[in-house]
Order: sequence, then C-alpha cells, then structure tokens
Amino acid sequence: QIAFDTFDSSNSLFAGYFCSLSEDQTLQEVPTGFDSTSYESNNCELPLLTPCSKAVMSQALKETFSGFTKEQCRLGIPNNPWLWTEQQVCQWLSWATNEFSLANVNFHQFLMSGQDLCNLGKERFLELAPDFVGDILWEHLEQMIKDSQEKTQDQYVENSHLTSVPHWVNNNSLS
Repeated sequence: QIAFDTFDSSNSLFAGYFCSLSEDQTLQEVPTGFDSTSYESNNCELPLLTPCSKAVMSQALKETFSGFTKEQCRLGIPNNPWLWTEQQVCQWLSWATNEFSLANVNFHQFLMSGQDLCNLGKERFLELAPDFVGDILWEHLEQMIKDSQEKTQDQYVENSHLTSVPHWVNNNSLS
C-alpha cells in the first residue's frame, strides 16, 4: 500500500494515457450477464435450437461418432445397422459406452439383431436405455442409418446410367 501511496502518476511512463480516479468518482460495475438470467432450480431455461445450431450440433456429433468407423473396420461390422448380428449390436454398445463413458447400460435389453434394433423406433429404443444415455445411442444409430441410406442412394445414382436389361439380351429374344 505504501508504494501506491507514494507513486507519482505525473512522472509515470503512462501519464496522459490513463485518467486518474479522484476519490469522489465511483467505479463502474461491469455487467457479467448473470443479472438477466435466473438460476433458480425451478426456472432453468435452455436456449432454443435454431436450424443453424442444429446443423452445427449434428456436424459435431457426426465427427464424434466417426471414431466407430475404425472399430467397424477392425471387427468387420457392416456400415448398415440393419445388417448387424446380435454380436455386432453388442460390439457397438460396448464401443459407445466406453467412448462416451456411459453408465448403467443394460446390454441384455439390447440382445437383438440390427434389424430388430432399427425397427424399435425412437420411443421404444429410449425405454431400453437410461435417460440421456439413450439419446446419445439413438442419435448415433440414427446417424448411421441415415448415412447408409445416403450411400445406397448415391450408389443407385452412380449406376443409373447402366441399363436394367443385360447387354446380351436383345429385343428379338424378349419376344
């Protein structure tokens, strides 16, 4: 405190750049943003998702889930979840629980083929998993289903230039 009391600001290197505070001046309070937000436990509101924020969140999730691609290659799990065996469903669950540190996943409730898993629908699927854990798992499953459908459509478009009739069949043989 003594050093501050004896400091002469007129001889300072910074003289003229900062105004000195007189004792009658009050410090201005800097807003923190906490003033306008209520943090009561019964009044906690989340910001609404906009199309832009949904797209950003979807892209982030897609990148997070991309780690499963390596596991699929290593274990020979098809890209299309509809084609998974019971064992491959369990391998996916095991990867997801480790990757995202998910707790309380009951693997026995998910002993089913990929076709049965995909046929559950979101509501029934979420009943099989704990809160929030089910949302993460469903989001990943839904993303993989969507990706496999897009790849199938892309392959169809790529091959659409080919005729549906084999080249060795001619008009005379059809009659």
